[in-house]
Amino acid sequence: MRNAFLLTAYLLLAACQATPEQSKDWFDGGDMQPASAQTLQLTARVLASKGETTKAGYLINRMLTDFPDYVGTYTEGAEVLLIEGRVNEAIKWIDRGLTRMPEQPVLLNNRGVCHLLAADLDQAASDFAQAYRLDPDDAEYVANLALARALQGQEQEATHLWSRVLDSEQVESNLQIARDSRASFRTAAPSGGRAVAQTTSASVQEAADSGKTRQIDSASGPDPR
Repeated sequence: MRNAFLLTAYLLLAACQATPEQSKDWFDGGDMQPASAQTLQLTARVLASKGETTKAGYLINRMLTDFPDYVGTYTEGAEVLLIEGRVNEAIKWIDRGLTRMPEQPVLLNNRGVCHLLAADLDQAASDFAQAYRLDPDDAEYVANLALARALQGQEQEATHLWSRVLDSEQVESNLQIARDSRASFRTAAPSGGRAVAQTTSASVQEAADSGKTRQIDSASGPDPR
């Protein structure tokens, strides 16, 4: 038994010695690993939620440099910009991502939300339609396009779309909310300014929540140039 134990211990020791030495981690005093895109995104989101949009913007700009092909670089950047009401700049930020990824439905959908906040209903509908075309089974894209069509007065198409994801009572409720919201879009000029976003966001949010759409939080930080 003793000899067997010693043999086992010897083999284990030999295996340990044969294992290539791994680099130390931060706990052992080694170098810290570079932050991943996901880590930077989540950190920026936390900072922005605390109102520290300038710090969040620094992280988003770093993401743009280090991870230019990461979708979250552009979705998170737009959210940070919207927190301060910089709707036009949020649109430009997402445009950067679409230049690299022109068929990215998440970016198209989020830009559509920005256009909706800017009271540019036609452009919002165009973006939602493209996102829906690329992924017609995504409930969010279905609901967002339905909302845009309802606000445009195209109730037959809106009903068809909403019926895919909601029951008939919810569909009728959404249509009524959209009817009540149309006036906001008739009187607001298509602009990304803070004033237009403020005058239309209440009715848009009400209709969007009703349609179970996902809104980008209203707010800024990264340099959109």
